[in-house]
Amino acid sequence: MDYIKWSQEYTDEAKKILRIIENKKKMLKNVTRDERHSLNAEIINLRNIYYECMLTAKHLYERAGEMLDAA
Repeated sequence: MDYIKWSQEYTDEAKKILRIIENKKKMLKNVTRDERHSLNAEIINLRNIYYECMLTAKHLYERAGEMLDAA
């Protein structure tokens, strides 16, 4: 298993999510109060997913290092 490649895939997904978050933040300027509440909830959920992706990427990268050290 290629942990470094796997880690990079999670990092790439996190970057995509970050771009979506930025787009949704821009949308906040031109929406109603109810829509703002909904968008903020989406942003919070996406941030959680972003952090999970980054944490997973970090763990996979560290795992790759452990595999190299063991070899």
